[in-house]
Amino acid sequence: MRKSVVIKQTPTRLCVNDDCYAMHNIVDASVEELTWKDHLLRMLGLGILSASFLFFMLVGELPYAGYLPAVGFVAGALLALLTSAKYVLRIEYSHQDDTGVQWLTIAKSGKKTDKLLFDQHVAQLKRLLTS
Repeated sequence: MRKSVVIKQTPTRLCVNDDCYAMHNIVDASVEELTWKDHLLRMLGLGILSASFLFFMLVGELPYAGYLPAVGFVAGALLALLTSAKYVLRIEYSHQDDTGVQWLTIAKSGKKTDKLLFDQHVAQLKRLLTS
């Protein structure tokens, strides 16, 4: 996760760090404050994913392979905890292909100052989208 979030907004594009999104494809925007339940769900998801990967790839090949899924679960959960953020900036984006409309997390941060920045950009986006 980057230490700083750089948001550049023009009438045709919204750029966050190195990613750009066309304004005519943005349907809505929001700022969300993640709770401990969101972090716990992410920790469980990454833990189970890494444990299942190790289980299917290494079972039976090594003498201590039975312990690797547990180690993988702990490693995945710690990775999720270390990369977690308290605030996320999301946009509802309409893709050009058959994907349809999806909510995308375009920026995340744990700083209160970044949340205020996210709120300002959401207000600007909503003004542009309604006009």
